[in-house]
Amino acid sequence: MTELLHGAIEQMSSWPPWVSYTFLGLSAFLENVIPPVPGDTVVVFGAYLVGLGVLRWEPVFFATSAGGTLGFMVMWYVGLTHGRSFLEGHSRRVKVFSEKHMQRAEVWLERYGLWLVVANRFLTGIRSAIALSAGIARMRFRGVLLMSMLGMMAWNAILLGAGLMVGRNWNLVLEWVSVYNRLGMFVLVSLILAFLGRRWYRRRKARATD
Repeated sequence: MTELLHGAIEQMSSWPPWVSYTFLGLSAFLENVIPPVPGDTVVVFGAYLVGLGVLRWEPVFFATSAGGTLGFMVMWYVGLTHGRSFLEGHSRRVKVFSEKHMQRAEVWLERYGLWLVVANRFLTGIRSAIALSAGIARMRFRGVLLMSMLGMMAWNAILLGAGLMVGRNWNLVLEWVSVYNRLGMFVLVSLILAFLGRRWYRRRKARATD
C-alpha cells in the first residue's frame, strides 16, 4: 500500500499543478454523473498531497467543489429535461440508478425539500438519484445550485481536513500501523502458545488418568 501511494505521489508530482487540479475536479464531476467513480477517495488523496506539500489547499478545494457541483447540476438538468424517461431508458442497460433509490430520493425530497439537496453529499449511494429527482420535481435552478454547492463545500471541507491530517502526519500513521502490526503479531503468537499449552496439558492429564 505504501509503495502504491508513493508511486501515485511521484506520478502526480511530475504533472504541472493545473493538470493535477483538473484531474481532481474532473473526478469529482464524474463521481456525480457516473456513481462508481470514486470521487471521494480522490478528494482525500488530493488533501493528502496538500499535506505533503505537493499541491495547494485552495485550488484543490475549489476544483473538487466546482466539479462536484457541476456534476450534480448536470444530473439535475437531465432529470428536468428528460424526466423519468431517462431512468426507464437506461436502467435496463446500466444498473446505476435503481428504481428503489429513485423512489427513496423522491420521498425524501417531498419531505425535506432543499435541505436534502444540502445533505446529499452525506448520503452515500443515492447522490445522483437525488440530483435526478430534484430535476424531475422541477425544483428551481438557483435553489438547487446554492444548496448543492453548500453541501459540496461542507463535505469536501471534511474530506480535505481528514486528508490533511493524514498527509501531515503520515510518518506517525505509519508508526501506528507498525505498532498495531507488532501488537497483533504478539496477540496471535500468544493465542497460539496458549492453545498449544492447553492441548499439551489435556493430553498429559489424560495419560495420567489412564
